Amino acid sequence: MAQDEERAEAIQLYNDAQELAGSGDFGNSIELYREALQIARDSQLDDIVELVEESLPRIYQQRASNAYRGYQNERTVEAANRALDYFKESKEAAEEFGDEQIAQQATNAIPQLYYVRSVLEFRADNYEAAIEDLDTAIDLNPNYATAYYQRAIVMKKIDEENIEGFLNWYDQAIEVAERTDNSQVLNNARNAARDELIYRAVNLAEERNFSRAVELLNMVEQYDDNHYETYYRLAEISNERGNWSEGERYARRSLDLHTGGVAEKAKMYFELGTSLKGQGEVEGACSAFEEARHGDFTDPANHELQFELKCEGHTPTSSN
Repeated sequence: MAQDEERAEAIQLYNDAQELAGSGDFGNSIELYREALQIARDSQLDDIVELVEESLPRIYQQRASNAYRGYQNERTVEAANRALDYFKESKEAAEEFGDEQIAQQATNAIPQLYYVRSVLEFRADNYEAAIEDLDTAIDLNPNYATAYYQRAIVMKKIDEENIEGFLNWYDQAIEVAERTDNSQVLNNARNAARDELIYRAVNLAEERNFSRAVELLNMVEQYDDNHYETYYRLAEISNERGNWSEGERYARRSLDLHTGGVAEKAKMYFELGTSLKGQGEVEGACSAFEEARHGDFTDPANHELQFELKCEGHTPTSSN
């Protein structure tokens, strides 16, 4: 009779727990499930023990998933913290009751939530906190290419002058993305590293720090060896330094790689014309400057054609 009473109590607690879970009150539901489990264990009600142990990991998982949906609506650090805590508890419960599937789901979700929180911290200028979360995400999942990529972005923000420092993280993102077939991160990391190097090289060239600018442009090749902008900038610098044959080679290479129309190639033709002029190849320079007469390069090209080279048959065009 005593066991019948314990069974009835355990079943009632189990039913109440199910009802609470159905209404979304996962915290109280878990408490009732555990009360039912304790009674069932103490009274050796094996069928109820099995029933509760099978149900509990799913309730923990539902609570965690519900918290993540809450984060998606709120997009706050507090909501991310709640989801992270619940997924950690979900993993613990799944391991406690031997549910490998739910344990794996939580294991996969936890690094992602550290990454999510790191992005929120980064946007709030909490860079050290963002770094800490990214390091944790990477420790938990060394194949998390997106976390390496974000690490590079944060490092660049912390120390913009440490080019090699954040490039190292782009390199790691590329290596992991290649290994895991993550084409999106692979392309993003390569393009980001390429564009950053070109941007910095242009600024250095404007400051007439040509050696360092060329050094950075030469580094671009490891990220994108077919980018016309790299060779155009190298042509610019070569012409500034009076290295005419080198400028010609780079200008021609940039023209070969560029897939746009003539108007978009005006700047490259202008550099080609400049390098040919420097070598005394007037006919070739005239031809190149003719092709450069578009947009912002119309007036400079006309000047070269009419007053510098005095090209035969040249008819000036207007930039307007």
